[in-house]
Amino acid sequence: MIDLNNIARQSLKIAEHRKLETDALSCIKHCAGEIAEATQAIDNYQSCVCEETEKQMADEISDVIMCMLTLSAEMGINIEQAILNCLEKNRKRARAKYEADKNN
Repeated sequence: MIDLNNIARQSLKIAEHRKLETDALSCIKHCAGEIAEATQAIDNYQSCVCEETEKQMADEISDVIMCMLTLSAEMGINIEQAILNCLEKNRKRARAKYEADKNN
């Protein structure tokens, strides 16, 4: 099993070693740039589904996730628990929507 909190701490150390800004706003700005790169990768992927574009997509998705993990470590967030809480919240929303749709 992957320990996301450990990966987050490692990512923060790497960012600090690279002398990158690791405050929350800088992390979000960096992530926005990574999302822009992922958007371009999606365009490439949709026009040519091949090994190269699949690798590019995987790299860009990983970059975005690493940015968020770095931010979580910087802010002292237990990202594993936050993800589990979010998953449960989304399950409840899905159940509520299903029940509402079923009753209409």
